Amino acid sequence: MTTTTPAPTELRRDLRQVGTLLIAAGVLGTIAGILAIAYPDITLLALALIAGINLMLLGVMSLVDAFSGDGDTTTRVLAAVLGLLGIIGGLVVIRRPGESLLAILLVVGIWFVVTGLIDFIRAFANVEYRALRLLTALVDIVLGGFILALPHLSLGTLAVLIGLAFVVRGVISIVRGFQLRKAVPA
Repeated sequence: MTTTTPAPTELRRDLRQVGTLLIAAGVLGTIAGILAIAYPDITLLALALIAGINLMLLGVMSLVDAFSGDGDTTTRVLAAVLGLLGIIGGLVVIRRPGESLLAILLVVGIWFVVTGLIDFIRAFANVEYRALRLLTALVDIVLGGFILALPHLSLGTLAVLIGLAFVVRGVISIVRGFQLRKAVPA
């Protein structure tokens, strides 16, 4: 039984592609956040679609992280759980976008809090990018807590809170993508 390992050039190319994917996801997340902030009177349907798509995208990115082979088993399992929650949360929001602001508040708020807690744990399980993971965790927990604690806020305020969280996560994904691409020689 022979096992083959990817050639170093293939591995470098794959890592650079993951970095590029992180950058692209970060740009999309940042754009979604800016749009939510710029148009606080956006309709519930549009906000739900933006949030649902971004949750799904972030969930997919967490699944990619889980199966990338980096980190220990605990970190990878937490990333997989986070990815599945993001995809499920995104699908729920997209499936029922206009039915209930409270449902969207709960899905997005819970997702941010769970994401923050998992990123907090992952920051201590993996030394690499610890400061970025802690910053992401703090932002997600605080904004998710605000969303859950103040469910009767106006849609405009909700759009700004979600927009801020998406912008922060998007920028951090862009930074991580550039760091990964820089760490891997061409």
